[in-house]
Amino acid sequence: MNNLKTLDNIDAIKSLMNEDLSIIIAKSHNCSTCKMINTHLENTINDFKTLNVAQVFVDDVEAFRGEYVVFSVPTVLIYSNGKEMLRESRFIDVTKINRLLDMVKQ
Repeated sequence: MNNLKTLDNIDAIKSLMNEDLSIIIAKSHNCSTCKMINTHLENTINDFKTLNVAQVFVDDVEAFRGEYVVFSVPTVLIYSNGKEMLRESRFIDVTKINRLLDMVKQ
């Protein structure tokens, strides 16, 4: 994944959400579905040079669950300039993510 980083505090997460376009993947260390979502998203986002991609392990950053209303993992959040554009949880619709990114790309 291009520029994938692991965020470990709320301030870093808020900063990333204020970028032009960001994807945040909330996951846990022992979630096998979370690992599969990374693979699917890698194929989707390779065309985007300016897309910021990060992962948050909710096991490590407990405050993230409450502040961003993440009840299950994996959860994919797409933000643009501080506004949430898409939220997918548990059963991630990768085609919906593709459509949104294609619209933003144009």
